[in-house]
Amino acid sequence: MYDKKQSPLSDPSGAERDNPPGAVASDSSPSNLSDSQCPTLDERPAPLASEETTLDIGPAPPADLSAASRPFFEAARGLGPGKIIAGRYEILKVLGEGGMGTVYKANDRELNRVIALKTIRPRLAHDLDIIQRFKQELILARQVTHRNVVRIYDLGEADGIKFITMEYIDGEPLIEVLKRRGKLPPKEAVEIIEKVCVALEAAHAEGVVHRDLKLGNIMQDRQGRVVVMDFGLAHSVELRHTEVEALESLSGDSSAAAAYLSMPGSLIGTPRYMSPEQVKMEEVDGRSDLYTLGLILYELITGQTPFPAQYTIENLLKRAQENPRPLVEVDPQVPRALSNIVAKCLERDREARYQTVEALLNDLERWRKPVTRKVGTWIAVGAAVLLLAGVQFLIQRKATDIQHAPVSVLVADFKNETRDPVFDGTLEPALGTALEGASFITGYNRAQAHKIAAQLQPGMRTLDEPLARLVATREGINEVVSGSISKPGDMYVVQVKTLDPLTGKVLFTSESKSEKKNVLLTVAALTARVRKTLGDTTPESEQMAAAETFTTGSLEAAREYADAQSSLWAGKMDDATQHYLKAVQLDPNMGRAYTGLAVVYLNNKQPQEAKKYFELALSKIDRMSDREKFRTRGVYYAFLGNTEKAIEELTQLVQQYPSDSAGMANLALSYFFRRDMKRALETGRRAVEINPKNVIQRNNVGLYAMYAGDFDAAIREQQVVLQMNPSFGLAYVGTALPQLGQGQNTQAEQTYHRLEQLGPQAASQGAMGLADLALYEGRAGDAIQILDKGIAADLKLKDLDGAASKYVTLGEADLLEGKTSLARAAADKAVASSNDLGVSFRAARIYLAVGENTKSLDVARKLAAKLEPDPQAYAKLIEGEVQLQAGKPRDAIALFEESRKIADTWMGRFDAARAYLDAGAYAEVDSEIEVCLKRRGEATALFLDESPTYHLFPPVYYYLGRAQEGLKSPAAKESYQTFLSMQPNGASPLLADARHRLASH
Repeated sequence: MYDKKQSPLSDPSGAERDNPPGAVASDSSPSNLSDSQCPTLDERPAPLASEETTLDIGPAPPADLSAASRPFFEAARGLGPGKIIAGRYEILKVLGEGGMGTVYKANDRELNRVIALKTIRPRLAHDLDIIQRFKQELILARQVTHRNVVRIYDLGEADGIKFITMEYIDGEPLIEVLKRRGKLPPKEAVEIIEKVCVALEAAHAEGVVHRDLKLGNIMQDRQGRVVVMDFGLAHSVELRHTEVEALESLSGDSSAAAAYLSMPGSLIGTPRYMSPEQVKMEEVDGRSDLYTLGLILYELITGQTPFPAQYTIENLLKRAQENPRPLVEVDPQVPRALSNIVAKCLERDREARYQTVEALLNDLERWRKPVTRKVGTWIAVGAAVLLLAGVQFLIQRKATDIQHAPVSVLVADFKNETRDPVFDGTLEPALGTALEGASFITGYNRAQAHKIAAQLQPGMRTLDEPLARLVATREGINEVVSGSISKPGDMYVVQVKTLDPLTGKVLFTSESKSEKKNVLLTVAALTARVRKTLGDTTPESEQMAAAETFTTGSLEAAREYADAQSSLWAGKMDDATQHYLKAVQLDPNMGRAYTGLAVVYLNNKQPQEAKKYFELALSKIDRMSDREKFRTRGVYYAFLGNTEKAIEELTQLVQQYPSDSAGMANLALSYFFRRDMKRALETGRRAVEINPKNVIQRNNVGLYAMYAGDFDAAIREQQVVLQMNPSFGLAYVGTALPQLGQGQNTQAEQTYHRLEQLGPQAASQGAMGLADLALYEGRAGDAIQILDKGIAADLKLKDLDGAASKYVTLGEADLLEGKTSLARAAADKAVASSNDLGVSFRAARIYLAVGENTKSLDVARKLAAKLEPDPQAYAKLIEGEVQLQAGKPRDAIALFEESRKIADTWMGRFDAARAYLDAGAYAEVDSEIEVCLKRRGEATALFLDESPTYHLFPPVYYYLGRAQEGLKSPAAKESYQTFLSMQPNGASPLLADARHRLASH
């Protein structure tokens, strides 16, 4: 919160204090206004409609305070700067008061961090039912873990004071932003609401409905981060006497008014921001939050409420009986499309509103960018394969802006009458990609079309015009484009035509002559004409001005590239590699072929080779078209882990080329790297709906499901992949890991053995998986034997990255066996063989375990020097681990919190739990472990590269038991038993301690 000083107003009692609205509000707001000082409802609500109804804590208790409440009041009144609560929380200053009580800025002296401490109002604190409700809602609120949601720590009691501790936000609430500025530009307001939407999306996914959103509990910090507070903490708002009178006058029935006010759960929330169903005291769901979002967005843009009224009750009744005046009528400068979005949020009938946060977010992003919020998705790399969606000699810089119904097109094989094999399979992908320069045109995947054709007419190798029509009819494709190239003399003649698949009627035909070197330009010209017949209104001159030659001038190189693409889409990595290499031999300046090689090496778990080819591709960036540049840079940033830059590049790609499925799939990959697993999975599924037979996309969906913790779905998707391509190694890894996650250890072992049979590279992956399984079960000796053999095989293949992963895992196994010198040597070999993030981080922890702090910190420095967020975050974890081992848990916690601000990793949560345990903060341990369990899918391969690390997961149950034991919970016994059942024959110190603690229960 901004620590700026203002002269506080004096309340009638003479007490002075700062008073912002909201649970964790800014330090800058004045105290509550008296009735005469309250602004009108159009600016800010009258007392009842204020941001929160408050209880005045002055030097003397209110006259009507009950005897039961008086002790709580006296205890709360004594709080002030310097006061220590629970021997731990030092009050620094009063931040303000809210519907539940007073909010203080405090220092947690045990953990040496600033927090917000919120006392529960004396009128509520003695009510056991209310306290129990708050406890239950706190449990719900703590399930919502998101950077845009304030973090709740604990509910406590000391010296007669009930209080809640939570994250302190260094910023100010939106109500203060609005007071300073009057209103916000529409785009800025929408950007804020989008961040609130993302927070709500996380909450609704956990079944948590906010119920009390308002400008006062949405904070914006100094860096622009937007944070939503009070999830699950529905406030009980008390009507003032004047409002009771207003209700009586409006209803004409004092008994009805009294009954209304006495109903259980009446007016839960803040009246100014209630949905119609809240006003009517009906069942509330996530759509109520969406209504409130509409109210807030309306107010941010116009600076006024959509339901002006003298009294709050009148305001509430209006809301229950009518829709508000359209925003565009209030301010004609507001775009009508945005006004329509707000109006849909504010529909009285919740069935007519947005039904999900995602639907609202889609429309907001579409309006702001503007671009359809389509996102499509093998993780870390598999989706990156989609970057290369076809040979693209000619591209269109400018997608058509004219709205048009979608048109699907299948390009048949051209007749090559020249007898020059360079034209075999070369022109079709060029034409298809150029057609997709029009946003409404979608080209059907030709590799899939060939497979279907082989089923329809076995033995046919050519997708000629009649066969293409059969495929199009079966698949519901709108039009077929066929063509030919001939050489009747010195010139080459290219002809194209479009046909109706059902009737065979020729809808359009055209041809053009050129020299051999200009054939691709001829294709560009003909494509422009085809697009026009399909409904593209972009002038042909503009299309041709935008069209340009691809980065190769060699048709031979283009043919090799086309063959590489076909192999890549089918998951045949070795074949793809050979064709890409031939392409760059024929044309050393062909940047896209280098990118293809980088993708193949990523899929084969060889990041060093991938980096080399990415750098070669980037060295040719100036020869690329805009579309190529966006694709190449986007997937390169995704490879580096720089998700924000990747999203920026790929968003531009999708904005200019909405039909670019590769761009959308890689955008999903970037969401994955940002650890937004839910969105990545949803996006991947959309991609599969568009192209259900694509091996890579289907594998993506399975892996996203695994990371999201949906192990059943992950296994199902990979089974489909293996039916399509039984030799696709990544599908075996994507099957075995979720099998292990479900406790199907034997099945996982069998899957890894099947993987080993596919060849040397697959055998390396299988060995890594089997070692991970052995360590998961506590069989360190077996793991060592597997790893020794696997390392020898990797070194023979000169696969240094594969060997490095096994070396670092070997070091972890040696530690469990008590072989510290061997563990140190394994870590040395690992870091000497690879700069991979996972290898470096795990090696650093081995160094710490054997007392080599200097080496560990050296690794941390190297990681911190990188530009990408993940290496920086893991560097902080290493530094924190050093402090933890030095017996300084508070310093460790501070570093772990810094790491989380950079990237919220699973390991960061796990390390924080261990540090809190050393600090004796058992509630915090429990909270962090809950997150680890919820995000267990991420533990399968911690570094987002599908390299198995699930052997690091079982200790979660040990630390859960420690937290429960510290909280005096009998559930500790079950947690220790679960841990021991995972590793029945293990001999680690944690297992020994768990057995000892279990015996004492």
